[in-house]
Amino acid sequence: MLHELLLALLGYTGDLIIDERERQESLRVNLSPDAPLAEESTFKLAPDLSFIQPSDKEVIERIITLGFYYRELDRFASKCRNLSWIKSLKDSPLLSNAEILKHKNLKQSVYRRAVANGIVEVLSLYRSAVLHIEQKLLADSLPILASVTQGLNK
Repeated sequence: MLHELLLALLGYTGDLIIDERERQESLRVNLSPDAPLAEESTFKLAPDLSFIQPSDKEVIERIITLGFYYRELDRFASKCRNLSWIKSLKDSPLLSNAEILKHKNLKQSVYRRAVANGIVEVLSLYRSAVLHIEQKLLADSLPILASVTQGLNK
């Protein structure tokens, strides 16, 4: 369970921690950088989990929110740092009007790219914190949920 929780902290869902958007879209995974960003957390514990205590469920639900926001920030940063539009405009000067509008609607900006670069730096610190938590859990003889929450307090 804790390993699935660690994966959820890095934006990957599975059988125990699910993404409600994937479930609502009949398992059509549409999480490319071009997919719209969600406004509130869609990571939830699977409804059929009976072996987790209600108090632990509450703690896990609060923790997995971090994983959701990590994934959304990572998608935003990937979208803003993508420079493929430059190459496509240079290589093909005879683009159709629809394609030109699509490239203009991407809102390319030096400032957005700088913010995205800053977000990437902060996310790398977050990833290293999750890695450190995993190392502590693997070293403990009896891994507990409190180790995860204590490691994420930063």
